[in-house]
Amino acid sequence: MSTENYQFVILGGGINGLSCAMRLSNEFPCSTIQIISEYFSPNTTSDVAAGLWGPYALGGTSITECRRWAQETHDYFLQLWRGGDADRCGICLVPVLELYETDTTVPWWYDIVFGFSKTKILNPSDHDDSFLTAFTYITFTCEPTKLMKQYRDALSMRNVTFCQKQLTSIRCLENLNIHPNAIIINCLGLGSQCVSNDAELFPIRGQVQKVKAEFVFHSFANESCYIIPNTDTVVLGGTKQKDNNLQVNPVDRYDIRAHCQTILPALRHAVPVKDYVGLRPVRYSGVRLEVDNAVFTSGENHIIVHNYGHGGAGITLAWGCAGDVMRLIQEYGIQRSKCMHYKL
Repeated sequence: MSTENYQFVILGGGINGLSCAMRLSNEFPCSTIQIISEYFSPNTTSDVAAGLWGPYALGGTSITECRRWAQETHDYFLQLWRGGDADRCGICLVPVLELYETDTTVPWWYDIVFGFSKTKILNPSDHDDSFLTAFTYITFTCEPTKLMKQYRDALSMRNVTFCQKQLTSIRCLENLNIHPNAIIINCLGLGSQCVSNDAELFPIRGQVQKVKAEFVFHSFANESCYIIPNTDTVVLGGTKQKDNNLQVNPVDRYDIRAHCQTILPALRHAVPVKDYVGLRPVRYSGVRLEVDNAVFTSGENHIIVHNYGHGGAGITLAWGCAGDVMRLIQEYGIQRSKCMHYKL
């Protein structure tokens, strides 16, 4: 814990923005934090996610970095689960079965989850849905809406303010009269296309349906669909389309139900709750997590830490990435102290 008195401005109110706010508030309790976002939960992209831990759609992110972030987040979920905070944070341990039509390579994250096993299916059926490989393991689901509520409740008791505003460029901050020494944390996801002029970002559309199905306690997935139980509903998914359409597509809805019912026929009796669509912020070269500078027209020069492009793994990486944001700011503080010492 540091006694530094920073002023932070966090752009983005999804799981990554709030995770950064929590870690920065924990490490720098004397600092002030302003979170600026067009949307807050339950209306963020994070709220659409089923929350099953698993690195997915991460572009060119290096395995070394991804492993560090994913491991730190998995360890954090385990800490919450063991500490008795699982229910209010929407965290559950879930058995997972993944089926593949080819002899699929064991993923790099196999030793992070619990009890990973690969099975070759020796006598696949002759029908179209024949599978050759099965992965089984146990990992966490973390429902973003519940976790973000816990974060917001905690942050509201600290030196943190929330501002609902659309940001179309970094220049919008100049009209908000932020502190001249504020450190900006960019967690805008797809919004970074405009604010950071990042042409590498593109959306991968995900449509899901939440249903009532109290009999589902396992997560199932193949290359066409997935079934993920949450505490109150079961999430059926989903689509992986390079598209920015946020409207519910009836054809996608039908296909999702049909594919999921092939895996689990009892889902025919599941009562629909609601359909959701979200856009995963994928980046060709992978997650961007680095320090940059933002120069305002007034001449103010702000440190900006970018933390976006998490694809379909926002929940899986959020706590770990927020840890790297915190460590980058710690390094900045050390360098700043050295400069002040040399000036003296």
